[in-house]
Amino acid sequence: MTPEQEALLLNYLAAIQANPANANSTTVYKDAIKLTDVAAKQLLDEIMADIQFTGKLSKADLADFVNKYNTAANKQLETVVQTVRSQTKPGDTAEDIKNIIKTTSPSFFEPKDFAKDYLWTKVNFADEKTLGAKALDALTNARQIAKAFNLSTVSDIEIQAAAKRIATGKITAEDYKTELAAKAAAEYPQLMDRFKSTPGATVRSLYNPILKAVADAWETDVESLDLNDPFIDSLLRPDGVIGKAPAVTIGEATQKALMHPKADNTQKQISNAKASATSLARALGFGI
Repeated sequence: MTPEQEALLLNYLAAIQANPANANSTTVYKDAIKLTDVAAKQLLDEIMADIQFTGKLSKADLADFVNKYNTAANKQLETVVQTVRSQTKPGDTAEDIKNIIKTTSPSFFEPKDFAKDYLWTKVNFADEKTLGAKALDALTNARQIAKAFNLSTVSDIEIQAAAKRIATGKITAEDYKTELAAKAAAEYPQLMDRFKSTPGATVRSLYNPILKAVADAWETDVESLDLNDPFIDSLLRPDGVIGKAPAVTIGEATQKALMHPKADNTQKQISNAKASATSLARALGFGI
């Protein structure tokens, strides 16, 4: 609750204490918290900079914001007034009333939070070109998390929705991992217990030893391996989408990776091929 709102409530409730007839007065406290167009623009400009909002608001948007702001603020203020009035007693001082307000309504209407929520509704996460840095970072993060789980049941529009929740602070990246882990347990049943015992784990992180074995065999970065690649998926889920059969061992992963065509392009294989060719040439008497 802002100092202005608290002072407003104290004055109004003190007036009621002095004369209960004031409770029915038509000169109500509501008018004192109404947001003007000028104040609304200043508030929105401040929050736009804070959340790196890149869009533009029309006059209609501004009017819509002012209307929704005043409606929401008045509704919450009236709730606080009714609650506090029901708990005040004859003889209560302004300090008593102040303590009741703090106890019953510790988190009253917050203008900045309301403005943030309003502006985020105007952000289209489906159009990356219009996203500010904060929103784009959240979208990139959400996509990376989703990719690390490799779930066929998660659509891009759901990832965008998750990104908005991350950007607005509704959830954290770890919360999103927990949500996807619950879904992953259905697509990767053999990992169910490991997800429960390892909060924050992803399909990729739990299968990292196998992925590293393949990456080493192919002499490539482990992060470059795509879980959706048919070969990789066959190592992690030998029975396909059923996902109940255990993944291959690290040794099996290495062996299968070395037999894959991608292994032919590694420096080790190229060196082995040259060595074999040299040995053959010497055996045939070419004097190499």
